[in-house]
Amino acid sequence: MFRKTLTALAALTLACAAQAATYNFSGAFDANPGVAALSGQFSIDDAEVAAGGFDGSFALTALTLNFMGDSYTLGQATDPYVQFETGSLIGPNALFSTTGGGELALQSFFGFSGFTYSIGGSDTLGSLSISAVPEPGTWAMSLAGLAALGAIARRRRQQQQQA
Repeated sequence: MFRKTLTALAALTLACAAQAATYNFSGAFDANPGVAALSGQFSIDDAEVAAGGFDGSFALTALTLNFMGDSYTLGQATDPYVQFETGSLIGPNALFSTTGGGELALQSFFGFSGFTYSIGGSDTLGSLSISAVPEPGTWAMSLAGLAALGAIARRRRQQQQQA
């Protein structure tokens, strides 16, 4: 039974191997760092990035953004891409025209990921924080590990009761 469960979880892990990596991001204005100004998620094609040597700019496969109560998507973005430098993800780049008549620019370069909101001749700067979203295979491996720990604990308890 236990071997069948582990085999099924291993098969699930292989079946769930995704080609896209997904990242969450959030940002706060530099003048008010305690208040979240924007949040969102973007995805990239792992195979394209690996083939490109993990350095340079690569196309986004998905992008959603929430800013000041409005939602924006990849289809509304001008010049969307993600930036890698020396093998590290820096962040997304895209320009949006906001419903309030301003412009929101996600900017990632020289090891920095941030954003600029421009309206009425005033620019406000902010910083982005980026985190990876675990892939389904990672979740499956975590569950398999927890199941194995539970089985070991149960077996030890049974051995102690028999002794």
